[in-house]
Amino acid sequence: MGVEYPDGIPVAKRRGGETVVHMQQWLMLPDGVDPSIWAREAIWEAARQAEIRRDAREARFFDIAWPRQLATDRISQFVGDLYAPFAVMGLAVQVDWETLPAADGQPNDHLHGLISTRVLTNAGFSAGKCRELDVWFRSSVRRHVAGLFDSIAETCGIDVCFDPRPNVEREDTLPPEDYLPRKIVRNRLAAGATKMLDRRDAQRNLREEHDAIGDRIEKLHEERKSLLAALETELDNMAVLTSWQHVGQEIKPLAIEIAMTAIMGRGVAVDRHRSVEGLGLALVVGRTVIIDNGNRILIEGPLDDDAVRTLHVLARHKAWRDLSLVDWSGMPTPVPPDPMRPAVERMTGPHVVERSKLYRRSKHHLIIAAEEIVQNLKAASSLERSAILERVLGWGNPHLERMVAQLVAHAERQSPGPISAKSVVHMMDQSLNGDADLWYAYRLEQDLVAMTTPGNALSRPFQPHPRFYEYFGVQDGADHGYLAGSEEGAGR
Repeated sequence: MGVEYPDGIPVAKRRGGETVVHMQQWLMLPDGVDPSIWAREAIWEAARQAEIRRDAREARFFDIAWPRQLATDRISQFVGDLYAPFAVMGLAVQVDWETLPAADGQPNDHLHGLISTRVLTNAGFSAGKCRELDVWFRSSVRRHVAGLFDSIAETCGIDVCFDPRPNVEREDTLPPEDYLPRKIVRNRLAAGATKMLDRRDAQRNLREEHDAIGDRIEKLHEERKSLLAALETELDNMAVLTSWQHVGQEIKPLAIEIAMTAIMGRGVAVDRHRSVEGLGLALVVGRTVIIDNGNRILIEGPLDDDAVRTLHVLARHKAWRDLSLVDWSGMPTPVPPDPMRPAVERMTGPHVVERSKLYRRSKHHLIIAAEEIVQNLKAASSLERSAILERVLGWGNPHLERMVAQLVAHAERQSPGPISAKSVVHMMDQSLNGDADLWYAYRLEQDLVAMTTPGNALSRPFQPHPRFYEYFGVQDGADHGYLAGSEEGAGR
């Protein structure tokens, strides 16, 4: 009750230099017991006299620390749910709610429960112990208390789950600190006291660091929740393209290599792309942001020709037919038709800078590399082509990704004859997407040629000279799979 009796004198209870404040007390008696006769003092005095042995247990403690995530106005409900069953067993129960400031300044609310070990009637306590109490405490007490906390949190709409496991069994907790005798704590000059106290101080410092990391993780979780809420708000303000054909079905966003190949095959230059966990595939096409969210495609920006082409390509690869478009305000709008201009017209359109024949002749090494890539892509299966594009995406050059995607589209069209220098130059211009930086152009050329060297992602299998084995020979037991021409070096 917030009062202690040292030497029989009542004084205010203090813990850690702070005064303990008594908030409320509950006294629960079995049915039929007269509360006017059995007051608090009379109950525990009778419990003391009922015991014969000096070391007998007069009552059982059941203390609970109240979680900070739950409001204190739910304590009365919790006390009734947890302690009332003991009164049904015929036992007397006293519960005190106390609070004091914790080390971090936050309130430390806790409950002190005192349960008699004998059945109480108007005639007094029974002669025998109530063994049902011992059986109850041998059951899953932690799980029962955690379940009560979870039910209160669910009723209050709080997203928290209480772990019933003790601290020593949890993955993210530390073992308890060493227990030191009182003579060691009070006297540092005792034998071995210095080392034991230093070890305890180190354990406390480690626990403080661990708690600080835990607080930081909780703050990051809260920041993540706020960012997700802000993201949902932003997504609600975007136009949405869906399909009535797949309403209620769970559809995953397209893979990067599939989407990039399909979009660039239509002659659309993707400025930036990023696959975000929990959001989907985000694409930047000109001034428009397009997000493949799986069940829906989100659009922010003007619906120009390239953006409309991208939407139709994504919908086609998702096997969507009945399309529905809703603008940012929630109003249905007609779906723009797919501009059916081929990718070749895009490359040879009037906006493309016409290069001289001398300039095109200087790119002869690029033409050879592009022709080799096209031939390899034509001979590759769908799975092999997907693996090639995955390695191209891992190269880390977005201009190279656009160039290779256009070469994939060129290979799929099965154009007769070799690829022309004019087409290669126009593909490079489109891959650079208006970026006139000489370094980017030089890097694109070097990466394109480097990718076709034996052992890289777009290379043909290594074929040795017919007299290679006459000069170098073959060692028995060696792995010469890379000489057989069946696999490329980077794919092994």
